[in-house]
Amino acid sequence: MHSTYFELYRMKTDRHWLHQKLVAFARKHGLKAAAREFGCARNTVRKWLRRHVPGKPSALAELSRRPKHCPHQTSAGVEGQIVKLRQQTGFGAERLQHEFALPVSHNAIARILRQHHLTRPRKKKPATKKQLRHVKRCWPLFGQLSADTKYLQDIPHYWPQMTRLQLPRFQYTAREPVSGACFTGYADELSKSYATFLAEQLSVHLAGHGVDLSRLTWQTDNGCEFLENQDEQGLPAAVRALGSSHRYIPPKRYTWQSDVETVHRLVEDEFFDRESFSSPADFWRKVTTYWLYFNLVRPNRAKEWQSPLQILQARAPALVGAVLNWRPLNLSKRHHLYLPSPHHRGHDLPSFP
Repeated sequence: MHSTYFELYRMKTDRHWLHQKLVAFARKHGLKAAAREFGCARNTVRKWLRRHVPGKPSALAELSRRPKHCPHQTSAGVEGQIVKLRQQTGFGAERLQHEFALPVSHNAIARILRQHHLTRPRKKKPATKKQLRHVKRCWPLFGQLSADTKYLQDIPHYWPQMTRLQLPRFQYTAREPVSGACFTGYADELSKSYATFLAEQLSVHLAGHGVDLSRLTWQTDNGCEFLENQDEQGLPAAVRALGSSHRYIPPKRYTWQSDVETVHRLVEDEFFDRESFSSPADFWRKVTTYWLYFNLVRPNRAKEWQSPLQILQARAPALVGAVLNWRPLNLSKRHHLYLPSPHHRGHDLPSFP
């Protein structure tokens, strides 16, 4: 068959048109000649001859090869439940299947999320980060606390509520990297005094529940809220006065604080981007519930799907379990009860309920 370049290109791209040419050639020259000319099996020619209906070109269109019945197809009810849970929590496929005991595999959940356009691109974690997890598992519990602050006024969903209800603008976070437990406080300003106050209250809390402060090291970045000078003592002097040590991360080594930065991403995705508040009291109830859930219930995929409480019970059963029963501090409200002087060394600290 002599074909122009356009016809050859169309034969490769338009299968419906190709089927019409095949049938027309076979009816004129025969089945074997059509098979040789088009480079296909004779059964293929027979199939399209059987499907041919005079005056109905659509009969030669490709038919769907999808099975008419799939016995293990996810039911509409379960699919709707997956979509609803994803919209409410923002959890990934594996976490949805694990936490809510869904009767489908995480691969099926991921497929449903893709079909409903509920996925979001994520950066792939480098292999070195996975290796670091194994190293951190060998660290002693409460050997380190990574402290940092999170700006809350740049969260679009939270900002209107923050300005209308006068809610906190900053989150002060201290995270224990082995168990993943978090201890937080909230304030209206980025202040050295607030960071120091949280460190002192947390140290008193940990010591009261059996943690040896002499083995604890506080790690912070070089932010203004953690720096100190001869005229004004800050967090480093406060924790050293209580028996712990302190170190700064090297400048521009932000990955050294990856444990606490990960929590800042999680709390934004799972809490501040989703929750709405009717009053300041409602904010404190919900943020307290979230952090109790985070420390006592929420399983961590990077830690073999164990919650901080489970890791604590397995690694250090001698510690009182209530060490994780930490309620976020309202630093702006409580700070007026205690203002450290420039020469304060952390003795005779007041305790708060």
